[in-house]
Amino acid sequence: MQSSDWVSTALRVVRTREASLQETTMPTRIFASFEAFFAANAHSDLRGMVLGRKQEDWVMTQLTINNLSVQWGRAGASVIVEGAAKPGGVSLFIPTGSPFGISGNGCRLDESALMVIQTGDDFCIANDASRRWFSLYIPNETLAGPRRDPKTSALSMHGYVKAPLQRIDGFRSIIDQFDQAVQRAASDFDSAAAQNAAEQKLIQAMRDVLTVQIDVEPPPGRHIIPRKEIIRRSIDFLDRHECEYLSMEQLAVAANVSERTLRDAYQHYFGVSPVRYLNRRTLHNVRAALKSADPNVTTVTQIVTEFGVWQLGRFARDYRSLFCELPSETLHRR
Repeated sequence: MQSSDWVSTALRVVRTREASLQETTMPTRIFASFEAFFAANAHSDLRGMVLGRKQEDWVMTQLTINNLSVQWGRAGASVIVEGAAKPGGVSLFIPTGSPFGISGNGCRLDESALMVIQTGDDFCIANDASRRWFSLYIPNETLAGPRRDPKTSALSMHGYVKAPLQRIDGFRSIIDQFDQAVQRAASDFDSAAAQNAAEQKLIQAMRDVLTVQIDVEPPPGRHIIPRKEIIRRSIDFLDRHECEYLSMEQLAVAANVSERTLRDAYQHYFGVSPVRYLNRRTLHNVRAALKSADPNVTTVTQIVTEFGVWQLGRFARDYRSLFCELPSETLHRR
């Protein structure tokens, strides 16, 4: 064998191995058949029937985030899918594009509808064309939250569910941001910090879309916690979790008050809501991490993902507005 032939052969072997490695590590897969596509579903045992000829590829993206399991899919043709839910948790199914032409349990989905599938539930989803969808599985104890007294009725919801359009749109926005972040660099979610941040954001997003918000105030005669004490408790909690992604719900739990009471205390003490306070805290935490990072071994996306930031464009604008430079400039200005 001539040297040039040997080099060509070696290059082919390397490229084949690289392609194989990419196929096993990337969360998105293209399936050769609809049988393989249905079999790969991690949230349910599916039985599928294809109604028409293949129009697009059978594609699925899957990712495990701590206790959560997420999937994005696109059927390659019109299908009818029947199945039984995975035990021990709640699965949520929602179209990510136009919902028209998709039905769940015999009800046509529209822009404010989704499917909530509990343990033991049988379901049927049909679509009249190739459609994109998202599915999220959350164990019951995780969905219940830190209060262990869930303010959401998600644990008792079944099947076809209508939610306020504003909440549905907000949920779809979170899904879209998450999808873009995963497709941009799935490896950014390998770290424990990024996994924890993603888990908290997705749980909160699911609660928000399925919650009938009830802020429970202390009954008459009970001692009301002073605002100063509410602030002290929440700030102490922030200090103990300095570099972690946190939500307003976690602060309220730490202060042992409702979210409405927490908002009132923060507005009185700081002149901003807890959400805005947490947003500015994230900006400062990211800045500290960027300034201490080595630009030769890390990227901006790796760092911001660990703080639960998926919408890079908006984050960069907020960062530049506050610090008069872009995150990339901070990283490389060592």
